[in-house]
Amino acid sequence: MQSPFNAYLSLVGLETLPQRVSQQVVSAQRIAEHLTSAPHVTKVNYSGLGYTPQYELVGKYFPRGVGQILSFQVDGGADSVRRIIDGTKLFSYVPNIGDARSLIVDPARITHREVPAEARIAAGVSDNLIRLSIGLEDVNDLIADLDQAIAAAY
Repeated sequence: MQSPFNAYLSLVGLETLPQRVSQQVVSAQRIAEHLTSAPHVTKVNYSGLGYTPQYELVGKYFPRGVGQILSFQVDGGADSVRRIIDGTKLFSYVPNIGDARSLIVDPARITHREVPAEARIAAGVSDNLIRLSIGLEDVNDLIADLDQAIAAAY
């Protein structure tokens, strides 16, 4: 059972949830689009891009966008991923999703670390994969942060 003050804080947060999620979805879409042409990015996983098998379902089931989670692969392996993650300044290295802050993680070493390599790779979780959960920061700042981290990593 929540205290009255904690219940009040929960209700206040719920009042702005649609606006916050809407902004996060718009930002995730822009970041995914940007990453498709970014140097050293070899693949972007985001159903809202228009070239995924799920794209036809997006308009039907997600008319306001597919969410704030995306992932991308980069040239190289775990060392490249580590340099990119370490090079970001706005993203927090936290395995959560759906936060007000933008988060970055290397799933192969964090969320899927105990999954056997063969099963992990079959699921698309390679050593060169980076996952983002987009928060409420300015999207241009997030793009600039990713660009500078990627450039510095290579």
